[in-house]
Amino acid sequence: MNTKEALMQIRALFEDMPQVVSPAAPEVTKVEMAEYSLVDGTKVMISALEIGGMVTMEDGTPAPVGEHQLMDGTSIKVDELGSIIEIKSPKEDSILEEPVAPAAPVPPAQDTNAMIQELKNDYMKKKMELDAKIAELESKVKSGFAQVAELVEALSNTPTAEPTQKAANAFQSYVSTNDSKYERLEKYRNAILNK
Repeated sequence: MNTKEALMQIRALFEDMPQVVSPAAPEVTKVEMAEYSLVDGTKVMISALEIGGMVTMEDGTPAPVGEHQLMDGTSIKVDELGSIIEIKSPKEDSILEEPVAPAAPVPPAQDTNAMIQELKNDYMKKKMELDAKIAELESKVKSGFAQVAELVEALSNTPTAEPTQKAANAFQSYVSTNDSKYERLEKYRNAILNK
């Protein structure tokens, strides 16, 4: 097999690679954030004043971990991701206040199903992003190999020629013999003596 045949086989391998179609990017839903003020006057943005709501500072960074009190007296506890993990409403000592009925507990199966669905959605979103990156890398690799194959093919088509002078003869023409050394030394000696 000569180089041209090898190059043609390599090129055929890359031309037969299946094309990966990058999936459409999932739609991103924009969350409306409401502005709240903390007791110290700091402005924060909260997606929903409920457990799981996201709390961010004005510059978009997640709120620091810990408990924060809003101007209305509501206290929220935030985790390291800026997500609300606990809410305490202000305690009022009013006699006229009507007792509030406790919220009906959500059956654990619904919570679990919602969490599983959310995890599936996150997984699918990340999988689609990775598939798109893989497809992009595959196209770059295929393009790179095609360029290398073209370069090697161009180099194989470059004509070759015999050297104009053989290396052994060229080397011997520069090697001097003892006779020529003696002649040069004699020439220098005579030039010094005749001065």
